[in-house]
Amino acid sequence: MRVPGSVYSHSSRDEKAADSPLSVEMLNECSHLCVHLSLNMQKPARSPAHRRQPIQKRAQETVDAILDTVIRLLKRSGASAITTNNIAETAGVSIGSVYQYFPNKEAIFVALHERHIDQVDRVLQRKIAESTADTLDGLVTSLLDGMIEAHASDPELAILLDSEVPHRADKSEEFSVRLHDLFRKALAPHAKSLGGAVKLDLRAFLLANMLEALGHAVALRRPHALSLRNARAMASKAILTSLKC
Repeated sequence: MRVPGSVYSHSSRDEKAADSPLSVEMLNECSHLCVHLSLNMQKPARSPAHRRQPIQKRAQETVDAILDTVIRLLKRSGASAITTNNIAETAGVSIGSVYQYFPNKEAIFVALHERHIDQVDRVLQRKIAESTADTLDGLVTSLLDGMIEAHASDPELAILLDSEVPHRADKSEEFSVRLHDLFRKALAPHAKSLGGAVKLDLRAFLLANMLEALGHAVALRRPHALSLRNARAMASKAILTSLKC
């Protein structure tokens, strides 16, 4: 019974609640849930492509073994049948080694695309370096040969990368954007026959896009009745005609 003028106290009820095991358990669970939610909200989403980069030679050899294994599995059964477990088993490494460098299967596919991109870029850079004294016709033919070389060495893999394997890393740019400056610089000595320096950006854009499309077509999608020699000659002529128009 409350006495008039007295201060009503909840102390006895609070003490009972504090002594209740259920109340303590509920408070602890709420506290843990709040911490969990807070951490998850603050944690940035991890990109599927994010992976640890190998530094030492042995680490690079492990990564190369994993990627080479994925290529064999791709050719054998396709991308959808590949799992990290059968990658590890076939490569002869632990599943921990796979996850050490690749957080998931998608990251492995991204790495395959990156390796292919690096190969294509190196070949084209070499072809340009070898063609500094060539005519425009010689430069275009050399670049087309580079595209054919980069894809014809393993056409089955090139087709799989283009059609079946989930596509490239977020950081990788399209072929024509990535190599625009390289092609512009290669075309600069021929600017006079291409309409002047003011048109070099346009010509580099045309060269990159036609080289990518026709290079892939000649190397990977050529009809059996069409010889490599004739396909190469016609593709080169088409690129040159476009550049000079």
